[in-house]
Amino acid sequence: MKKNDDVFMSEKNDLTTESVEGKVSKKLHLSGYTIFLVAILGLAHILDEYSSIAPSMIKSSLIQEFFINMGSTETIGLQTMAAMGMITIVLMFFSVFFKGLQDKYGRKIIFMISAVGMTVGVFIQSIAPNYPIFVFGSAIGGFFLFNDMQYTYINEETPTNKRAQAFTAAKLIGLSAIFLVPVIRGIFITEEVENWRPVLYFPVIVGVVVIIFAGFFLKETTAFQILKEDRKNNPEKYKEEKINLKNAIKDLKKIPTWNQVKWLILAMTIAAPFAMLNTGYSEQFMDQLDFLHADRNTVMMLSILGTAIAYLVQGQVADRVGRKPSYIINTIVVLVLVPVEYFAMLNGQLVLIGITQGIRIGAFWNITDVNRFMLIENVPTRLRGYAQTLSGLIMFISMPIAIIATTVLLGYVTYTYDLLLYFGLPFVFVSLIIIVWKLKETVHVDITEIEG
Repeated sequence: MKKNDDVFMSEKNDLTTESVEGKVSKKLHLSGYTIFLVAILGLAHILDEYSSIAPSMIKSSLIQEFFINMGSTETIGLQTMAAMGMITIVLMFFSVFFKGLQDKYGRKIIFMISAVGMTVGVFIQSIAPNYPIFVFGSAIGGFFLFNDMQYTYINEETPTNKRAQAFTAAKLIGLSAIFLVPVIRGIFITEEVENWRPVLYFPVIVGVVVIIFAGFFLKETTAFQILKEDRKNNPEKYKEEKINLKNAIKDLKKIPTWNQVKWLILAMTIAAPFAMLNTGYSEQFMDQLDFLHADRNTVMMLSILGTAIAYLVQGQVADRVGRKPSYIINTIVVLVLVPVEYFAMLNGQLVLIGITQGIRIGAFWNITDVNRFMLIENVPTRLRGYAQTLSGLIMFISMPIAIIATTVLLGYVTYTYDLLLYFGLPFVFVSLIIIVWKLKETVHVDITEIEG
């Protein structure tokens, strides 16, 4: 094993939970606060998942109200929505700088600001009188959505052998609320009336609950408290520390695991174009195939169940078998299930559509989760936020190109799902090659002991 890889799991290293003994903080363990943390992060995930997934489940209704009713066409509506992704990209660019501030000011304050931002964003969407206002709300929510503070909290506040499972529990809480989308959709969106706004009321309520409970009861993470106290007790050690992106990148290049950080960022950058397609076109594809709204709701319910299955399996595999096997398995699942789902859709097989779609959607989000876990498990606490900032910035290499390509291709494809099959999957396949050949295992690494 090369020196660069010393930080990874082995019998000789001390990067285990036990190595925290004697440090400023007590050894991390499951406790009542851990349960509260998972619960509050689960509620935050409701806000995250619901506000990001729900609009894709009402896309045909949005196009109907904001475009077709205004004398435009479905194709123009789809292309406009895709093109508006460029606004999201611009905001994501600034968002990643905001994410890095957690290394300077702490995890809690950035989490709180993000929760407020997401809540305000989805509220604006729910009352938008026209599409520009809807985009404005989506942009505000998206800016804070991309900060994903749940990853940092879970990784820095749970035992090493429970991280993925704790995160899975929080995600399942979030996903459970998504079952309400087809339920509310079935009440307010029918063949006669398409009132999509009530679908977005629920996350606003959840957001208010998260803000109140997190404000009163959420603590700063143990890992950041260790760093904060170390800065206080060893000023000489940190006298030349300048907490900004430029210096963070210089310091990241010096850490023993920099080679792994590079490959993780590259793998996610290459797979990023598929992320923009993962949940965006299912409901519209069913609309193109003239599925009844009742059938669409059935598919959505089954899809959510399939996603829950993917999440549940992920937590066990990532913690018990390893991060890399989980990464590989989920990537292969995406590659296999997209074509299966496509042909099931063409043949109207509702059960097969829903289950394969849900597992595929969940598997791809599992890919993004395990990538972020491995990134966090490769960098020291003081650089963890900026490592995620760097990852986000580099992803801008591929995402604008993907948005432009998607916008253009929508004018030529027969069905919206052609984009996933012929445009998205090649990116996923290339990322799989990097995962297999370049990534090293990080399961059970103690993130408080990473050098750098």
